[in-house]
Amino acid sequence: MPEAAVTSRPPVTLRPVLGVLDRLRTTSRLGVVIVLLLVPGLIATVEYSLSEHEQIAFSDAERDGAHVLNPTLHALATVVGGGDLDLTATERAAGEESQLRLGDEVAAIRAAGGTGTAAGRQKVAETLGALATEIGNASNLILDPDLDSFYVMDSQVVQLPRILMAAASAAATGPAGSPELMSERAVLAGELSTAAEALRADAKTAVAHTKAPSLEARLAGLDSLADATDALAARLTASLTGTGADTGPVATAAAAAIDDSEQALDSLLQTRIDARSAARARILVVTTVGFVLAFWLAFAVWWRSRHDVALVLTGVRAVAARDTSEHALPTGRDEFGDIGRALEQARQNLAEQDAALAEASRRQEQAAKENFAQQRRAEKQARQLAQQLIEESVAALTSELSDVASEVEAVRGSAGSIHERVGNADEALRGLLSDAGNADSVTTALGERLQRVAGMTKLIASVADQTKLLALNATIEAARAGDAGQGFGVVANEVKELAATTARSTEEITGTIQALEREAGAVSTMISAMTTGIGGVDAATGALLDVANQQQATVVSMDQRLASALDRVRGMADLRKLMERRADERIPVNGTGVFTAGGHRYEVDLKDASEGGVRASFAPGESVTASGGRLELPIPGVPELEVDVIRGGTPGGEVAFSFRNPPRSALTHLRAYLDAQI
Repeated sequence: MPEAAVTSRPPVTLRPVLGVLDRLRTTSRLGVVIVLLLVPGLIATVEYSLSEHEQIAFSDAERDGAHVLNPTLHALATVVGGGDLDLTATERAAGEESQLRLGDEVAAIRAAGGTGTAAGRQKVAETLGALATEIGNASNLILDPDLDSFYVMDSQVVQLPRILMAAASAAATGPAGSPELMSERAVLAGELSTAAEALRADAKTAVAHTKAPSLEARLAGLDSLADATDALAARLTASLTGTGADTGPVATAAAAAIDDSEQALDSLLQTRIDARSAARARILVVTTVGFVLAFWLAFAVWWRSRHDVALVLTGVRAVAARDTSEHALPTGRDEFGDIGRALEQARQNLAEQDAALAEASRRQEQAAKENFAQQRRAEKQARQLAQQLIEESVAALTSELSDVASEVEAVRGSAGSIHERVGNADEALRGLLSDAGNADSVTTALGERLQRVAGMTKLIASVADQTKLLALNATIEAARAGDAGQGFGVVANEVKELAATTARSTEEITGTIQALEREAGAVSTMISAMTTGIGGVDAATGALLDVANQQQATVVSMDQRLASALDRVRGMADLRKLMERRADERIPVNGTGVFTAGGHRYEVDLKDASEGGVRASFAPGESVTASGGRLELPIPGVPELEVDVIRGGTPGGEVAFSFRNPPRSALTHLRAYLDAQI
């Protein structure tokens, strides 16, 4: 679909509905549509069923009326034929059909009087005719909707009572010679003729508009009654001045036609009821089946839509959360199926992107590890080089200073010999001159060795300067590496401090050697002066003794300064112990360890660790003077280890522990832990 069609505003006529639908979920919208489609049909079906029920009830009421009408017409025919009034059957039928409420009309018949005279029979006939009319009104017979049953009803409710009441009136005409007699009999004759014609028309019309094959035979009695009625009308017309009339034939024909016509009417009504009931049943069955199918399909559509929407939402949320695992998605041929396939494609694309990102991340991590390993190797090489240079320098200094100490001891011996022989100047003059020469050569050799020592100190100073420069470069590289170079930065700082310490020691040694050079020069000058002044032994013996004493004191001073320098050089050798942990990379760690020494336990806060030891700090106010003990670390798989205290021990200060012959399994677990921290 084009983008313009998707983003266009909805039609104005749809906005009110869309405002409501936007607040509903898709399944709720479908539910609303289903209800709007099914409910009107359900209402129409119910209305139709109720309407048909009313029509059937209408026809049932007609049958109830015909049930009461039959004995009423028989009673009327009996009275018109001159018989006695018998309302038993009429009253029983009226009682059975009490919903027609005919009690007043039946009571009026009882109150009409006897049937012993023609006038009495006329009056009773009129009340029976009124009852027949009320039956037609109360039972809906007069409103019958079908042509065949309507005209049969008309013959029963209207025309037949009309003929019988007219016959009763004809029988009661008189007295003879009355001026009104002729007109009355002429009117009755015309009314009878009209009623007979209407009766024939009813029968003919009913037969013409019915589908009942036996209706014509059942209504044949109406034709006979019409003929008897015409005959009575003819007799009345022929004897306009006469009195009374023979109504027996009409009553007999009426009695014969009543049952057949009533049965015909009941049959037509029952046929109509059966037809409407069958039609209603068929329509209800079809409608019910249609509703069931519609509801079934609607529920299937609703469930499928709800299910597919839930699957789509799950898929969309999974894609939004970058969940590339497989999820059930719609696979149909509808729009939800298209969305499901699009989501599956999006999931595959996302999985491919995640795989590519993971591979790139793995490569980047591998490169970072390689760079870090390279830094670690460079750091280790730097530490090893610095340690090697220090060890070589210390060894050379120690050797040279040891040689100087031997020479100083020789100078001391020579000075003692000079002092011993000064008292016997005459005998020892030549020995003195020889010793003076020896002392001079020794002093010269001492000066040369001191110059060599000075050269070594310059070399150590140069190494210290190079170590500082190396530590500076390492610090810069650690800063570039970020968090991964923190351990390397710590080692770089320690190397820089070591270089500074070496420089200071070198400066002190240089000062000492310079002092030794000056004092050696002084000794050489004194020996020269002593040699020069031997010619005046007698005069200079006392002065020579003083010079010998000064020489001995100077040698003692040289020996002390040389011993101090040697101690300092040996102290530089002791720095190797401080560098021992720096041979391994130190990794920052957190946690609390327990150091046990001298029967006491101390909790220490860990700062960093390596394969060679641990750096930690005591709690405020706590310290330890022991040189070693056991250390318990919060590292899985590492048992309590024996350690040496190589630095620290001040209250609340830092302390460095060096592992003492740790087990191989402990080193394996420690190495794995440190690698995990990196």
